[in-house]
Amino acid sequence: MDQATHRLTPPFSKENALVHHVQRVAPFLDVGKDTHAFLETDLYTPRLDKIYSFLWLAGLPRPARPLHRQNLLRRTIYPTEDPDEHLVWHDALIFIKPIPAYLLDYEFWEQELCNDVTLYRSAYGLLVSYVALLRHKSDLRIASGAGLLPADINWNDWVAFVTNLNIRLDSTAFCEANYRYRYGELRLTRLNTLYRLGLAGFSLQNVVHGFMSGSLRYTAFFERNFGWILAVFVYVTVILSAMQVALATDSFRLNSSGCYAIRMVVTLLVSSVVHHTVLKSRVAGYGG
Repeated sequence: MDQATHRLTPPFSKENALVHHVQRVAPFLDVGKDTHAFLETDLYTPRLDKIYSFLWLAGLPRPARPLHRQNLLRRTIYPTEDPDEHLVWHDALIFIKPIPAYLLDYEFWEQELCNDVTLYRSAYGLLVSYVALLRHKSDLRIASGAGLLPADINWNDWVAFVTNLNIRLDSTAFCEANYRYRYGELRLTRLNTLYRLGLAGFSLQNVVHGFMSGSLRYTAFFERNFGWILAVFVYVTVILSAMQVALATDSFRLNSSGCYAIRMVVTLLVSSVVHHTVLKSRVAGYGG
């Protein structure tokens, strides 16, 4: 366990704590039973840390935009429990890790987080990211509705908490947040590119799955283009069916090789159009 050169203190005062006496840090984990291992899983960002030097390619070194702005950008909020996916966005969605209740408990910081610099930095970074996300009453309502923080936190308590948090930034016991939190929102397609290029280490998994597994790019592609893909499919099916009927007649049977060639040309043409459109969609996802 990493030890601090001086005793760290919680980033907020006991009087401003929003949660008191957390009994469980995980649904199936009692306090005192391998808590440290759970906290590492719940707070560390190992996949982003591997490519930290290249995160400027995936996002800007500024805080995330507040939740009401995310709504204005028509992004749907998807809660994620993976800290690596916190504030990662793709098209019309953004992943946000709900703030763990224990990060709002002063005593928990003293007992579990202030003794380990690495844990402290990761916990502090996640906590401060919410200062950027919840800047207005509307942000707090959105967060409560999405289950991102305890529902009983009101606006006045949150303002007092954040004010106290900002005052204590100048404390001599302040420990800098994890470097990942120098960046706010991160674009998923670019994180996938960084992983597939081997910047996090070469492996088959990185090449195939990238940073985050799933077929989000292709799902979005087919959602946008389902109409014309269906039209092309129906059109080609009708043509090929007509050719099949024609081949059953004597006149066309004599020229079956020519009809077969036409069928092959039509199939290859449609395949080329679809493949070209998919490639354009992928390039558009990596650019901008």
